[in-house]
Amino acid sequence: MLASLDAQLRGYGLDVQLDSAIGAVDAMYRAGEQWPGPTVRRVILRPHRGQLWWWLRWPSEHACPLEHPGQSTLVPLAPASHTSEAVRRIVATLRPFRGGQANHATVPTAG
Repeated sequence: MLASLDAQLRGYGLDVQLDSAIGAVDAMYRAGEQWPGPTVRRVILRPHRGQLWWWLRWPSEHACPLEHPGQSTLVPLAPASHTSEAVRRIVATLRPFRGGQANHATVPTAG
């Protein structure tokens, strides 16, 4: 499953680092590319509703950056068997600009 996510993210031109020990994948822009906004997203495999799901580490909008720097939350992206859907959502969160405006993509919580 990690290898499939790795291959699909690389297909979008991203660099990927796998951590099979904890079931995590870090997706990022290639070294040397300059992008405003987020440049790395961590995705992990964890159970959700009795199935294995892809989860995205997402910055917590409720955390005070001065009191809790770097605090994040995990958001379920898609079942592990729907890797293409997870990749589409990951890539959407990394898009830098659209029409001169920053893309503050919101990741929909899985129902």
